[in-house]
Amino acid sequence: MPVYAGGKFPLSTYLAARVRDLLAQPNGWPALPEPVREWLGIQQWRSRIPRPDELLVETFPRASKYYLVCYPFEGRLAHQTLGMLLTRRLERARLRPLGFVASEYALAVWGLGDVALRVSRGELSLDDLFDQDMLGDDLEAWLAETALMKRTFRSNAVIAGLIERRHPGKEKSRRQVTVSTDLIYDVLRKHQPDHVLLRAARADAATGLLDIRRLGEMLSRIKGRIVHKALDHVSPLAVPVMLEIGRETVYGEAVDELLAETEAELVKEAMGGD
Repeated sequence: MPVYAGGKFPLSTYLAARVRDLLAQPNGWPALPEPVREWLGIQQWRSRIPRPDELLVETFPRASKYYLVCYPFEGRLAHQTLGMLLTRRLERARLRPLGFVASEYALAVWGLGDVALRVSRGELSLDDLFDQDMLGDDLEAWLAETALMKRTFRSNAVIAGLIERRHPGKEKSRRQVTVSTDLIYDVLRKHQPDHVLLRAARADAATGLLDIRRLGEMLSRIKGRIVHKALDHVSPLAVPVMLEIGRETVYGEAVDELLAETEAELVKEAMGGD
């Protein structure tokens, strides 16, 4: 059946670079709509406008939690991968991360540990936190633990004919297919880790679901160029990604009202209102 996957296309490399350049050139802001100019001006006043070759990392407390928001501008897939790996590192640092959310332009991670405090004490290095070595052992360990690889392997196994879903007069249920492929996946990982289907699953996950290449390029670009801003509350640039938090887990008639209240509260904080 024909399928449209336009919504899954990542932010292009060229568009991402153009957005970074546009933000970093205040002399071009007069051509932008007035609300956008005002928003960027307040961001520059309260925090900082990230330069094209640097990564801006903002930290701030909110509602008994601590937030870390960064702006790689590399697309949702690359940011999701970064969020998965970053939370592993924060967990090892005993900063107790609770979750993350990614947008096309930013990544927000929240938890119970105060990242800004640990950085100010010299107990945590942002350069080490965002080091390229996260694409080595951290990535392999995360992929081995996540259900993402099993789902990708399941699709490849069915396409390759390793698992037959349909027989004349009989069809396997989704659960039966899952159990069969998960068992084969575990056996192959243990006894034949270089199996062609495992390699195919890793390749599919790396390109179609994670965008590891873009993340690697970003980590290389910002090496030694991480700027940290410890704020007392949310910045204007952080508002859009903060609004993504909890959007998919809220149900019922109060959804629109709750989102509107959250948006108004975040905007008021970002604009410096009481």
